[in-house]
Amino acid sequence: MCRKLRKLSMALFKTITVLSIICILVNLSSNSSQQSKLVTSVDKESYARVYADNIMVNSNLSHMVSIANTSSAVVKNNTTKVLVENNATQVAVINNTTKSTPIYEYSFSYLHVPVNVCKSNGAKFDPFLLFVVKSDVNHIAHRAAIRNTWGNTSNPGIKLVFLVGYSPLMKPFIQMETNLYKDIIQQNFVDAYKNNTLKTIMGFSWVASHCSGAKSISFVDDDYIVNTKYIWDHLNRLYRAKKRSVFLGHVWKKAKPFRNAKSKWFIPKGDFKDDFLPPYASGGSLVLTVDVIKKLLTQFKVMKPMFIDDVYIGLACKELKISLTQETRFWRYYLPGRMNHLFSSHGFRSPMQLIEDWKKYHIQYDMVV
Repeated sequence: MCRKLRKLSMALFKTITVLSIICILVNLSSNSSQQSKLVTSVDKESYARVYADNIMVNSNLSHMVSIANTSSAVVKNNTTKVLVENNATQVAVINNTTKSTPIYEYSFSYLHVPVNVCKSNGAKFDPFLLFVVKSDVNHIAHRAAIRNTWGNTSNPGIKLVFLVGYSPLMKPFIQMETNLYKDIIQQNFVDAYKNNTLKTIMGFSWVASHCSGAKSISFVDDDYIVNTKYIWDHLNRLYRAKKRSVFLGHVWKKAKPFRNAKSKWFIPKGDFKDDFLPPYASGGSLVLTVDVIKKLLTQFKVMKPMFIDDVYIGLACKELKISLTQETRFWRYYLPGRMNHLFSSHGFRSPMQLIEDWKKYHIQYDMVV
């Protein structure tokens, strides 16, 4: 009897300790998020923002999104070269009268890259399924919760990495997180909602360059619960059926662009003039193969950047004639009680809720590979 009570006490102590740590991390993330908003509020509408950290920037044009002219023809009135410098923003623009296709270059430097995820960075082989989680740099607790729930697997064919942007306030914490888990991908653009597309392009670029042997890439936001086994089984069936080039997601069709300038998702006519958006998959949770990612990266170079990343990807898919496979099992609302029928579900209220729901459902619904 005493032995049972001792075991129960130890189990309760461990649970309380973990929950306490998560609570501390939630508070830390919340506080640092508020501080970060003060830092990034300058020039809020600008697309590419880079903090001029003195150890990071060596010249006026070290890190930028630039538009390059591909024409070799000399134009007499092509004399205007404008460098726009708004505090931390550096965007080079070449103004000319030629009809050549502009090339958009994303010249950001890696601050952190993962280790032992793919063959190119120390793993014995490339994963069959790589989860790439787009995360707010302040969301330390979200990442901790994911590592201890749906991102925690002993299957060597599944790996997990996180995409974050830069924040000077979070720099020491990201360094500690990287030292501990070695699963962070970070470049030196400011982590802000308006830079979501930069974060997506960073993830695509890293996969194409450093993990191109992975069979499937699951891009997911850090506020989702994921049925890892359900996705794994489905992708294995597709692979055995020789469906080696796929783009799966919750596809929106005939959606209208937001024209209200006060909207979070405002799209001016200068960026997109049509009345209906092309079909696009919700960017919060989708699955692609590496061949599709490489095609998209090529297309991004000749497309004007748009901060709404899922619409931007949809525009690229339209140009490339890439078909999107409708998968309603990528659910846009949070329904953990239905995870036996869903690949992913969006919008847990807090990292604590994710942990509690995972404990409640992952065994019942067989969610672990």
